[in-house]
Amino acid sequence: MSLGFPVPEVVYRPKRPKITLALIFSNIIIYFISSIENSFLSIGDYWLSNGAFVPSLLFDPSQLYRIFTSMFLHADLVHLFFNMYFLYIFGRAVEETLGGKRFFILYILSGIAASIFHTAFSFLQGPMGYVIPAIGASGAISGVLGAYLIFYPGTSLLMILPIFFFPFMFWIKASYYILFWFALQVIYGLSRTGGSVAFFAHVGGFIMGIALLSIITNKERIMELRIFKNLFSYIRWTYRPRGLGKTSKIILSSLILLILFSSLFILIFPVDQGKLKTITIQYKCNSLICNDYIGLMPDNIEKQISNIPLDETRILINRLYVANLLYGKDKISISNLTSELPVKIVIGKYSTTVKIETTIDYFNGIYGNDSFISYGEGRITTYSIKVSVYGDNYQIEKSDKLTYDFVLSVETSDIRSITQYTGLLSTLFTIVSLLVVNLMDRKLAIVGE
Repeated sequence: MSLGFPVPEVVYRPKRPKITLALIFSNIIIYFISSIENSFLSIGDYWLSNGAFVPSLLFDPSQLYRIFTSMFLHADLVHLFFNMYFLYIFGRAVEETLGGKRFFILYILSGIAASIFHTAFSFLQGPMGYVIPAIGASGAISGVLGAYLIFYPGTSLLMILPIFFFPFMFWIKASYYILFWFALQVIYGLSRTGGSVAFFAHVGGFIMGIALLSIITNKERIMELRIFKNLFSYIRWTYRPRGLGKTSKIILSSLILLILFSSLFILIFPVDQGKLKTITIQYKCNSLICNDYIGLMPDNIEKQISNIPLDETRILINRLYVANLLYGKDKISISNLTSELPVKIVIGKYSTTVKIETTIDYFNGIYGNDSFISYGEGRITTYSIKVSVYGDNYQIEKSDKLTYDFVLSVETSDIRSITQYTGLLSTLFTIVSLLVVNLMDRKLAIVGE
């Protein structure tokens, strides 16, 4: 979303964009609430663990709320700023075209589609892609960009690019800018060079934003805005203005076809990456009460534990792992056991093992046929580890005492099924968007290219 700062030309808008402003206000308020613990510089671990979207949890009814909460959470101030800037710049015109209620529906459904596409293409990141938490309004805002491209492809954007602290400005058609942005999302997503950015969430939101125009657009409102636009700009009104230009339509159709073929491949030949263990864990740690959800693959579990975002959850799962309680046979019951558990510390290329005194007041566990825990409850007292960095030297010491009262349950998710179902939905959405681009763009365009 950070390809410079586009400023659109004036398009007649007699009403204040109430829904756009309300969404921006909501995102800002939620960001400040969720980032208090980090001095408003970044989101807190608690909010990330409990509100982020996790692909492996998509078909868990108790976790569906994450699709919606993740749309209103942002990683840091830069993430929030660019998302809200683009929502304001492009959302005003789209809301004016659709009306407040229809605009809100497009926004929410585009965000949902973003989660579906992100899940369908998570296999590109390997099994761990299904348990990496995703947050941000980018998917929903991408739907707004898709709608803007169809409604206003011929408007001009004043681009402001900061180069060595000096603003470089030039005019560009909205269709060129948005198509370039969309092409980057597709290329980076398929090439897996996006790092931590969920590019296919952007792709999915964009495609859904276009597809929805076939059912939520008010044709009378389109006609009114065409008249108002031409009166406002002193241009002679014609009954059917051009939609996308030939070149733009070819490029957009080609990109959508590429996504369609990829979705069909997922649907027909889903990648089998094994079983995923989704752990639901409820615990009280000192004064913290938490419900958390994590996903682990049975292979290389130690590395996966180190990626758990919430410190308290990571410490608890780590202690269970090094105490050999995540694997077993049938049932196990332990009480009043104190031992020095070997906890591995990795800092860059530096690695060491520290003995941490841990007391298991009691633990009852039940294990599945694959020897992985299926249910566990207990009380454990352990210590966190404090790492101090002094240049090239590290000082590691025992820190806070932590007492956990916890209950956990484990479900096994079939990654193949998750990928196949979301691939089917992605295929359907993509087909509809392709039809809208090629059959309805002239009917929907207010400012043709």
